[in-house]
Parts: sequence; C-alpha cells; structure tokens
Amino acid sequence: MPSPGPATRSLRPVLTLPAPPLTVADLDELALDPRFELVDGMFVVRPWPTPLETRVTKRLVRLLVEATPADMRVHTRDVSVRIEPRSEVVPDIVVAAAGDDDRQQRITGLPLLVVEVAEAGNRRYDRTLKFDLYRDHGVPDCWLVDPDGPRIDAYRLVNGAYVPAASATGDEELTVITPVPCTIIPATLVDPPNPE
Repeated sequence: MPSPGPATRSLRPVLTLPAPPLTVADLDELALDPRFELVDGMFVVRPWPTPLETRVTKRLVRLLVEATPADMRVHTRDVSVRIEPRSEVVPDIVVAAAGDDDRQQRITGLPLLVVEVAEAGNRRYDRTLKFDLYRDHGVPDCWLVDPDGPRIDAYRLVNGAYVPAASATGDEELTVITPVPCTIIPATLVDPPNPE
C-alpha cells in the first residue's frame, strides 16, 4: 500500500508586495485591477461591488452623463484618482474636466466631483478615510450615496472643509447646480430593479 503523500493544497493566486510604505509607482509595476487602492502607503483591497451597488452606480452614471456639459467627462470605477505619490483611490464615479485623451486610467488633476456609493461593508472606509483624502486633496464636490436609505448627501468644499450642500432620502429630490446641474431622486436609483 503506497504511503500517503503530502496533502494537496488548493491553488490560490499569490501577490507579493514591496515593503511598505508603497507608492503609486509600486502599484503601476504590479498592474493590478482597480479594486486595489493605496492610502498613505497602505495597500487596500476593496470588495467587488454588490448587485445593488452596481445598479445604483449605473443609474447615477446615466443621469450624470445626460447632465454633464461637453467640457466634462464622467468616469466609473475603471479610473483612479492620484492624490499624492503614496495615495491613489478609485471612486465609484468621477466627474473631471475633459482632457486630450479620454482613455486615461488615472486622473492626476483635480476632479470636479467624486461619488462614493457606500453599502454597509464599505461605508466607514468611504465616509471617513476616503472622504478625508478628497477634502485634503481639494476636490470641490463629494457625494455620498447610501443605497440602503436610499439617501444622497452632497458636500461642497468651503474654506478647507466639506459642508453639506444638499441631501435627499427616498422620494425626495436632490437638486444641485455645481459641478453638474441635475435633480436626482434616490429611490429611482434603487427601485424598481429594472434589467440593466
């Protein structure tokens, strides 16, 4: 009877990271997908978006694209925002000035608006750490969307601090003028879950 060999292990992908603190250049060398972010040299792996988060993001992108003037572009989770050499994050939605190359994967200039769709699993990260990064970087407008409410809170940067500009829950209307003039009803981002 043959002796049992070593236990077989499941094959899992292995990722070897450089010694911290990491830089955006380190991320470039690793060529990772946009779920990976860098905050003050710390490597952060974001979970895949849930179906609800995906639906809300897609519907909000459609509304913003329709309302965005020709000199602006709406980007989704495939475009990162470089904050500084040791910080790069991937907002759910970014509105930025149109550039010569609309195929960019990284925005190095100042975005006009960032939107985070924060469910229970990522709410604290999006509403505290990333919110602070956007404020410190000088992003003029930041929206936080809670699909569970559903609720949208719009903030405007005033004298180095985000102040509430508008908010709406459920069937209420959220009307903003800058940077993209539009009216959004949070409930329409969630219900009914029409096929996308």
